[in-house]
Amino acid sequence: MTVFFHRARYLLAVILICVDPCLAQAADTPATKTLDGYLGAGALSMPKYAGGATNNTRFVPLVMGEYEETAYLHLDRAGVRLWHTEDKKIAIGIAAQPRFGFYAKDGDRLAGMSARHDAVEGGAAFEWELPQFSLSVAYFTDWSDTSGGQSLQFSMDHQLIDEGPWDLSAYLDLDYANANIVQYYFGVRANEATATRPAYQPGAAVNSSLGLTGAYKLNKDYALLFGGEVTALGATAAASPIVQRKTGLMSYFGVGLVF
Repeated sequence: MTVFFHRARYLLAVILICVDPCLAQAADTPATKTLDGYLGAGALSMPKYAGGATNNTRFVPLVMGEYEETAYLHLDRAGVRLWHTEDKKIAIGIAAQPRFGFYAKDGDRLAGMSARHDAVEGGAAFEWELPQFSLSVAYFTDWSDTSGGQSLQFSMDHQLIDEGPWDLSAYLDLDYANANIVQYYFGVRANEATATRPAYQPGAAVNSSLGLTGAYKLNKDYALLFGGEVTALGATAAASPIVQRKTGLMSYFGVGLVF
């Protein structure tokens, strides 16, 4: 099974886990706007593994939208809002997203190491829409029983432009990953140590990402979709002997339908 299909399986699991409860709820809730957002496909480039020096580029679905303001899928995060205030400015629900691993062939510093498998992490999510930006805080556990870790996800999103053909937002993400996660994805086990790759058992880390998501509407039905993200590894992750670059760049470009 290729890396693409291996990772696509986890993204599909995230969507199904989070959206199923929403469909049952939506059946009893009057619809406002059924779909809102973009559905398309395009080229996505991202590091072969977190800390790797080279990128993979592949053709992927690009989904950034919501179903009746209850279920949503924003690139690689899916969620369901189970409760919200009357004005829908504050909401509580569940969300999930993947955490990607690696194979020994993904980089020179990984030669001879055991694979670190992709995981699905999920849990409770809190959202608060403020006048100038939106906040999201989520507490995730390892639903796939891969690393056995927990993480705390913080996100702040600001709409830069939503006028005419342009839809542009900037965001800041902070990912507090506990020692179990960091040791699984950035640690070097005793039996994997070599003369140039010492054993390494790191502690927790806070990874940070700064990104941009955008769309340019060609007409009422179609739009160009684009975005990018720079991620900086936390200190204990960045110090791992398997890390070649402390920062990584993700970018995508495609075309999609407008809802």
